Amino acid sequence: MAGAAGDGHHGAVSQRSRHIGAAAERKEPSTIMTSNAISATVRTASVLGLTVAAALTGGAALAHAGGSDARVTGTYAVQVTLRDCASGAAAGPSFDSLVTLHGDGTISETPGGRAFAPGQRGAGHGAWRRTGRHTYRQDMIALITFDTPANLPGTPTFDPSRPVTPGFQAGWQTVSHTITFSTATSGESAGTNAFYTLAGVQYRTGCSTSVLERVVAP
Repeated sequence: MAGAAGDGHHGAVSQRSRHIGAAAERKEPSTIMTSNAISATVRTASVLGLTVAAALTGGAALAHAGGSDARVTGTYAVQVTLRDCASGAAAGPSFDSLVTLHGDGTISETPGGRAFAPGQRGAGHGAWRRTGRHTYRQDMIALITFDTPANLPGTPTFDPSRPVTPGFQAGWQTVSHTITFSTATSGESAGTNAFYTLAGVQYRTGCSTSVLERVVAP
C-alpha cells in the first residue's frame, strides 16, 4: 500500500505548519511535531515521490486503462496480522483497518492498531491494479509525523500500562500487498512494509497478511 506527498504546495503547508506549531504550545510535547519537522516531512516525502509517485501513477494508469475491475471497487473491513517474514508466524494480535479501492485505480486507507501513538501515522494513499484473474496489486504510503520510543516486553524500560510498540521515527511507511479474491466481496492479501526516516533511510522492514470483507450497506 503506498502514496506520495508533493512540494508544490509548500506555502500552504508552511501556513498550516505555523498553526500547528502554535497549537503545539497547548499540547503534550511528546506527541506534537514542530512546524519545521512537518515541513521537513513534506520535503522529504517529495524526494521519495520521485520514485514512489511514478510507480503509483503508473499503477493507477494501468488499473484504469486496463479496466480497474468494477466488481471489486468499494470499501473493505480489513483484519491485518503482522508476521515474521522468515517463519510466517504471527508477530502480535491482529488489528482492524479500512481500505477503499476507488474506481479510478487509487486507494485510501484508515489505519488501526495500537502500535502507533494517536495521530502519529496518517492515512494511507496509493494505487491498485489488476494483475490476474482474481489477483490485484496495491501499493500505499503513509506519513509518520513524530518519533516514539520502543516499549517492548523483556526490555528494561518496558511499561505494561502502555501499548506494546517497536517505536517509530518521523518519516513514512510504505506497504505493498497482493490481494487474492475468493468471492466477489472477500479475499486475502499478503505483502511487505518498510519504514523510512525523514532523511530517506530505511530503518525497518516487515511482512503482513490480511483478510478483507467488503462493507455492504444494509
